Amino acid sequence: MNRAVSFRNFLLEDFEYHKELCPKVWEASEETGGQFRIKPEIREKLMAIASDFWKSLKLEVKVVDVQLTGSLANYNWTNASDLDVHIIVDFAEVNQDIELVRKALDGQRFVWNLRHPVVIEGHDVECYVQHTEAQHKASGLYSLLRDRWIIVPFYSPPNVDEQDVKEKTRVIVKEVNEIENRSKSTAGKDARELLDYLERFKAKIMADRKFGLYDTIAGEYSVENLVFKELRKNGTIEKIIDLASNLYSKIYYE
Repeated sequence: MNRAVSFRNFLLEDFEYHKELCPKVWEASEETGGQFRIKPEIREKLMAIASDFWKSLKLEVKVVDVQLTGSLANYNWTNASDLDVHIIVDFAEVNQDIELVRKALDGQRFVWNLRHPVVIEGHDVECYVQHTEAQHKASGLYSLLRDRWIIVPFYSPPNVDEQDVKEKTRVIVKEVNEIENRSKSTAGKDARELLDYLERFKAKIMADRKFGLYDTIAGEYSVENLVFKELRKNGTIEKIIDLASNLYSKIYYE
């Protein structure tokens, strides 16, 4: 890959901003005064998939809502965007240990999506279970269950600080490469210390991204979120995961 143009391509291709919602998913509706509404056949398929996913979980709790969110519920959709379907439930009705429930459902969600690679109109369908108390930061949120907008997206092309994204990405990549170099000649206690440092470093990247997403102005186009997207695109996030696994194995041999 030509890294000299990678961020420009990333910005133009992966974060293209459109003047309309994805026409494969949405249509203007006279009933809503010309406002975009999900195509009935798309909604029907997504609800059927959500129902199958929910049945597979075998949980005897009430479904509060089924929602579509992500870039396909906004103007920053791409041909690679997923149809993100969230089933909203009260985790406390399953068990008072909310974190335990979240982890268990995340595991089941992963297995389901892995075994059910569904594609609608060229877009992968990803199913999630979300706690009612979990604040969901989204600039576009549609209730599939009620067939109406919860948060109506509005057209607002982003102003991206490209140079800041490039510089922050460069610094992180350099740091990860340094950790990789050190990992080649470390073991035992030193490997543990390096792994701990890597885990803190990873946590900071994730915390920064979360902070950026919750920025009421920049949101998905915040420097922090765009840095994360570029790190994922250029393989740095995957390298961090692989490094952590490799370092852990080195802890137990000298």
